[in-house]
Amino acid sequence: MKLYFVRHGQTQFNKDGLITGQIDEPLIEEGIQEAEATAEEMDTNYTEIYSSDLLRCRQTAEILNRKLNLEIKYDKRLRERHFGSIAGKKFEDTDPTGELRKRDLSCMYDYRQYGGESVEDVKNRIFSFINEVKAKEGKILIVTHGGVVRLLHNIVNNQKHDHIKNSSIHEFEF
Repeated sequence: MKLYFVRHGQTQFNKDGLITGQIDEPLIEEGIQEAEATAEEMDTNYTEIYSSDLLRCRQTAEILNRKLNLEIKYDKRLRERHFGSIAGKKFEDTDPTGELRKRDLSCMYDYRQYGGESVEDVKNRIFSFINEVKAKEGKILIVTHGGVVRLLHNIVNNQKHDHIKNSSIHEFEF
């Protein structure tokens, strides 16, 4: 089954280079425009749409759904990884050696020491969701976060991505 994942549009935290994680940031004007551009270019033959319950994803899903007119199903398992106490900061301010960011980009992170999640925690909740929806019929669109899309590229395609473009669509075969 193919599933289609979209990263939310840009937020002020994204623009400022801050670690967002599960902080509930809204889209900024550029993020709204990115989502609108994606909506114009995307297929209309989706049969279901799911979204992280965080505001930036909800807003992106609502913009995309103007073209689809489906019921949006929100699921907290689609949230970004939880960074704990380093959320809202810049990596360079919390990680002077760069090792934490390197592990993050390689999908080998563990933020439990900061009150957050490990990569295994995130994998478990994401694949709990995927295993439920992959057996469904139709074409499914899922609005989520850059860290989730990066993790899926790492696991499913054995690819490393330093950056996932806001409002970009990614296809995965499960």
